[in-house]
Amino acid sequence: MAKRRRLWWWLLPALLLLGGAVCWVISGLETKMADSYEVITDPELLTEEAIPLQQKENWEADPEGAFYVEYRLQRDRVRSQEVEMLQEIIDHPNASAESKEEAEAMMLEIIQLMEKELMIENMLKAQGYEDALFFYRNRLATVMVKKKELSEREFLQVTEVVAGALDIEREEVKVIARP
Repeated sequence: MAKRRRLWWWLLPALLLLGGAVCWVISGLETKMADSYEVITDPELLTEEAIPLQQKENWEADPEGAFYVEYRLQRDRVRSQEVEMLQEIIDHPNASAESKEEAEAMMLEIIQLMEKELMIENMLKAQGYEDALFFYRNRLATVMVKKKELSEREFLQVTEVVAGALDIEREEVKVIARP
């Protein structure tokens, strides 16, 4: 017992000293870093000649490319509303067991559909398409790829990927090219 007290009397001050040293080093580094970066503005560097604009079209917004982003955002909003509504049914104390089971089944379907969408869209991006969207309703798959037009070979390649991933016939896959 006396050995433990002695150990604590030595260990406690040592830990305090170590903690103080760490704080001192960290505060010194913060001060050194704050002093080492100073921003100097030079009006001559802000002229158009100093900053060459390579191609104006690269600076403008891409309204066609925004379609894919906007669609995904809208899809995510709708999905979150659906999931929230189903979760409310599942959590509601007065909901019947049958309605809770149905809501759980619907939620599982939504989650599985989200997984399929993500998987297929990423598979198509991995094949070199800049972007892709996937829709699936009633065993009919629709894929939209970001490309001006597709060759017959590319069309078949996309249908093969989607049909193989979903275990459906190629005839049940519709492919749309949209830049």
